[in-house]
Amino acid sequence: MWNPRKRISRPKYSYAPIGSRWAVYHWLEIGDILEVDKVGEFPTSEEARKECYRLNGWKYEEPEKRKNNLKY
Repeated sequence: MWNPRKRISRPKYSYAPIGSRWAVYHWLEIGDILEVDKVGEFPTSEEARKECYRLNGWKYEEPEKRKNNLKY
């Protein structure tokens, strides 16, 4: 059952497709209201991902490094 008091943990910045481009969004929670602002648009998902990681303060790894660290 849905609980209105339960807070959803989400990063401050995320990215999502818009047609053939990708957008980075800033999420701001004010009380019970969730406000979303578009920060920018990027031509590829990897560029949007890189910007999202930078804005969140996370460590970004290039795609080649991520592929080599796969766990089976």
